Amino acid sequence: MKDYVQYLEEVLGLQKVMLNDTTAPVGVASDATPTAAKIQFFTQKGPYAPAEMVHRELVFLNILTQAKESFFLPETRDLFDKMKSAMKIRNIQVLELDCTVEDRSLLPSELAQFCESKVVVVFSSFPKDLGEMIYKGPGKWIETYSPAYLLEDAAAKKVVWNDLQKVMKELNL
Repeated sequence: MKDYVQYLEEVLGLQKVMLNDTTAPVGVASDATPTAAKIQFFTQKGPYAPAEMVHRELVFLNILTQAKESFFLPETRDLFDKMKSAMKIRNIQVLELDCTVEDRSLLPSELAQFCESKVVVVFSSFPKDLGEMIYKGPGKWIETYSPAYLLEDAAAKKVVWNDLQKVMKELNL
């Protein structure tokens, strides 16, 4: 919960955050046992915890290792919007989430608890299985460099564009 409050204050710029301590974020058991998955999902408005199953054709999942990597910061948002525009995403339902995670292998099962999608694009500063379209759960997953990483290493843009073209092909865009 402390990380989420810090996220709200530092990343989203909220002045004073007051939360009920008994509220457990998505992916964290309410008893807060050490074995509970420590995965939290965020939208620009805060934690993401839909009440029912969500169906999206495309999910952009941004793994945060630092606050400056959020989709929702102006510099990162500008580049990410340009990337989506280049993909010519129209008439498909998209979900964009930041997430914090300790064990990346749990991401597919945690996301599958509330979201079904055809393709999940995982953005990270340190992608595993870079550029490989892999079946995980009901859909395909591909990992590539995050927009925040591209702001620091422009040479990686070609790699990301090749990965996004694979997604476009998969979704018939």
